[in-house]
Amino acid sequence: MWRRVATVALFLQAVLSAVPQPPDAAQAPMVLQSTSRAVQLDVFVTDSSGRPVHGLRKSDFLLTDNTRPRDIRIFSGEIDSSEGQSSAVTIVPPAVYSNRFGLRDSPIVTAIVIDAVPRPEGVQKHAGLLANAPAGYWFSSVRRWVIGAIYRMAPGQTIAIYAACPELQVVQDYTSDPGRLVASLEAFAEPPAPQATGRKQPESIDALVPPTLAVLRAVVGRMSAAPGRKSVVWISQAYGPDLNLSAIDTVTDATADAFNDANVPLYAVDARRSPTCQAPANLRPAIPGFQPADRDYMVILDCSQPPDISDRWMQYLAQATGGRIFRDGKFFGTETYDAQAGTTRREVQMSSPDGGLVTDALRFASDASRYAYEMGFYLPESELDGKFHTLGASVPASPNFALRYRNGYTASAGMSAPPDLRALPGADPRPQPAAPRHPDEVGIDARVELPVKPRNELQLSLMLAPETVTRTPDGVIALDATFTQTDALGKELGRTEDALRAPTPGTPGEMVRYARNLKRINGAVLLHITIRDPATNRAGSLAVPIGKQ
Repeated sequence: MWRRVATVALFLQAVLSAVPQPPDAAQAPMVLQSTSRAVQLDVFVTDSSGRPVHGLRKSDFLLTDNTRPRDIRIFSGEIDSSEGQSSAVTIVPPAVYSNRFGLRDSPIVTAIVIDAVPRPEGVQKHAGLLANAPAGYWFSSVRRWVIGAIYRMAPGQTIAIYAACPELQVVQDYTSDPGRLVASLEAFAEPPAPQATGRKQPESIDALVPPTLAVLRAVVGRMSAAPGRKSVVWISQAYGPDLNLSAIDTVTDATADAFNDANVPLYAVDARRSPTCQAPANLRPAIPGFQPADRDYMVILDCSQPPDISDRWMQYLAQATGGRIFRDGKFFGTETYDAQAGTTRREVQMSSPDGGLVTDALRFASDASRYAYEMGFYLPESELDGKFHTLGASVPASPNFALRYRNGYTASAGMSAPPDLRALPGADPRPQPAAPRHPDEVGIDARVELPVKPRNELQLSLMLAPETVTRTPDGVIALDATFTQTDALGKELGRTEDALRAPTPGTPGEMVRYARNLKRINGAVLLHITIRDPATNRAGSLAVPIGKQ
C-alpha cells in the first residue's frame, strides 16, 4: 500500500476502522472454542534469467507475517507438476477442450477488464496521438489486441471479459471457449462519449479513477470465492502526467486491500498509445538546392513514451498485489510530406503493433498461475486484530531468486475460511465430480488431432455429457452438429453440417461418444463446434485451436 511504504510520501495516511471487540467475559458466559482463519498466497518464483523455478518444496520456503516466521500448513506445487497438484479443482485431460468446466472447476481463472470509461474532451491533457484520433479509435484497437491475445490463450485457462463504462458491464462471463469470448467482444458496443449538455462532467482526470477501481474491486469480489489460481488483467487508457495521487489515495488503498484479501494479483497494461514525437531538426538531405516543401519526403521521427506518474501509480498498484505492469515505451514513427497536396501525415506504431502487450500480460498471468506455489498458514482468532499484516516469502538457500506475491492481508473477523475444506484434518480428500457450468447447454469435450498424412484432414473425437442430451424412443442419441473453421481474424473459411447419431451409453453417466474426420481448410486456426439437441433446442458450443497463425 502507498500508506505502508515508508519511502513513498505521495499518498495521505488512511485510518483503518476498528473491528468490534468481543463482549467482556464478565458479561457473557465462557465458551471454549478454537477458531482459525486461513491466510493463503500464491508465490511465483523466477531465477536470475526470469524463468520459472520448478520443483521447490515446502521446506525450501520461509514465510513471515509482520516479520514473524509462520509454520507453512498449506502447500501445493505447480499446477503442471505431477506432485502436489491441488485436488480442489478438476483438470481437463491434456489436449481435450471442454465447455463443461467453468469458474468453479478451472485451475487458472483470469478476468480481463477493459477501461472503457468515456473521457470528455480536454480532461486528459498531453494525450499525444489520442488527441487527434477519431472517436472509438482506442477501443477498437484494444478490441483487436484482446482478440489476438484470446487466440493465443493457454490451455486450461478460463477467461471472463468485463468493461468499465464506468459501471461494470459483463462482456462475457467465464468460459474456456475462445470463440465465445471473441464473439461476445465483437458484439460489445463501446459507450458513447458523454454530452456536454448532460450531467455534470468530470473536470479533472482524477475523477475517472474511482469508477474504474470500483469495477476492479467488483470483479475481484465475483471471483474471490472460486478455487484455482486467479488474476486480473486490466487494460487501461492510463491517466497521464496530470494525475493527482493525493486525490485518489484512499480508493487506491481500498483497491489494493480488496485484491490482497482475495489473493488475486493485478496485471496492469498501459495501452494509451500516447508517445511524443519530434522530427529531426534538419530535414535537408545532402542535395544542393533542396527545400523540404519542394518535393515529397519521408523522415523517421524520434518517438517515445517515457513513464510518468500515471505509470508509476499503476505499477505500484500492480506490484502491491503480486502483479506487474506492462507498457511499451518504444515506438516507430514516420512523417510523410505530399508536395502536390501540401499536406503532412504522421504515423506512429508501437513496437508490438499486434497488441503484444495484451498477449504478454495474459500469457504472464497464466504462467504465474500455472507455476506458482500455493502456501499458507492458519491465523488464530486471538490474532484477528483488524490491522494490515505484511507478508514475506523467500527461498533462503537461493537469495538470487525473485519472488512475486501479494504484500499482505487484513486480519479481520470477516476473513474467509480455507477455500479447499478437504485440506482440513478428517475431511474427505477425494476429488468431487465436476458439475456442468452451463446446465442448459449440451456439454462437450473435444479432441482434435492433426495427422501427418493426409495433412488436410482433422480427426475429431467428441464426448457429450449424457445428462444434457435426450434419447429418441428407439434409444439413439440424435443431434445436429455444425463445424465451422475460421482464420486468425475470425473470418469464416468453411462450414460443415452433420446429423449426429450415436448409441445410448450402456453405463449410467458414461459420456456419449462420436467421431468423424473433417477436411482441414488452409489458413484455418480455429474449429468452432456447435451441437444442438432438436428435441429440447438445447445447444452447446466450443472452439478448438487447429493451427498456428
